[in-house]
Amino acid sequence: MIGLVLVSHSEKITDGLRELILEMTQEAVPIISAGGTSDGRLGTSAEKIVEAINELSSCNNILIFTDIGSSIMSSEIALEMVDSDLREKCLLVDAPIVEGAFVAGVQAMVSEDVDAVLEEVKLTKQSKL
Repeated sequence: MIGLVLVSHSEKITDGLRELILEMTQEAVPIISAGGTSDGRLGTSAEKIVEAINELSSCNNILIFTDIGSSIMSSEIALEMVDSDLREKCLLVDAPIVEGAFVAGVQAMVSEDVDAVLEEVKLTKQSKL
């Protein structure tokens, strides 16, 4: 099973994106919202990301989607904080958070092949028009 961690400076963004993907996948893909800080402010929290990764520890692969700047850095720090066996399951994905996570969720619903999922996600980096 492939799980998704959504990291943004805004919890509202990751909560909304999680809701969208869960509805489209009929809740078949585990998704954790790790947006904002632990006290509800705008920002990012490595600890919150670690908690999200740990919640998905039963997954074969964990894809982490970020928005900008420190969300990437906080995710990298979180990866250093988790157990090495769990870290090996994780991948920080270079893709737009909305389109990338959406495509990953839909693809993960139909395939557990993480490479195939990532190939589809890669297409989200191309021009929309």
